[in-house]
Amino acid sequence: MRFIETIKIENGIAQNLDLHLERASKTCLYHFGLRMVFPFSTIINELRNSHNEGIYKLRIIYAGKIEHFTIEKYQPKIVEKLKIVDGGKIDYSFKFEDRLALNKLLDQRGDCDDIIIVKDGFVTDTSYSNLVFSDGKQFFTPSSFLLNGIKRQQLLRDGKIKEKEIKMADIKKYTSVFMINSMLDFAQIMRLIE
Repeated sequence: MRFIETIKIENGIAQNLDLHLERASKTCLYHFGLRMVFPFSTIINELRNSHNEGIYKLRIIYAGKIEHFTIEKYQPKIVEKLKIVDGGKIDYSFKFEDRLALNKLLDQRGDCDDIIIVKDGFVTDTSYSNLVFSDGKQFFTPSSFLLNGIKRQQLLRDGKIKEKEIKMADIKKYTSVFMINSMLDFAQIMRLIE
C-alpha cells in the first residue's frame, strides 16, 4: 500500500509543508506502525534552484519510506460542471495512491468535468478536492469529508472557512461552490448536475 503527498511549490517555496509532514507521519504510524520524519525539505531544497519561478506540483509517493517523486509545472484543470453521485461505502480517509474506487465513481460523470460524492445523503468531496460552499456571506466546508485535505486544514486553521454538516438537499441554499486542494485556491464551479 502506497500513499501520495502533493505539495504546491510556488516560486521555490513549499506551501503548507508542516501540514504535509504531519499527514505523512500520521499515515505511516497508522498503516505501518512507524514514526517517520520525512525528508521532504531535502527534496524541495534540491529542486529549489531549477523550480524557483512559477507554480509546480511536487508529487511524493511513499510507504514506510519515500519511494519516488515527480515535479511538473502546474496546470489547473478547468472544471465548470459537477455531477452529484452516490459514493456508497467509499473510504478515502488517507491519501492512497490507489484511486480505483474514486475513478469508478468518476466514470459516472457523463459530460460533466467532475463529481460531488455524497455518502448517506451528506456531501463529501469531489474526486480530487474538498468543497467549500458560500451563502454570499460565509464559507463552509462539509464536516462529512472523505479526505481532510491540506488546503481545507489550512483554511479552517486560519478561520477563512467553517466546518458544517451539508446534506445533498442543502446544496440549493448556497450561491457558490468552490473546489480546494493543496494546489487549488477556491476554484469556482459554474453548474451542478443532479
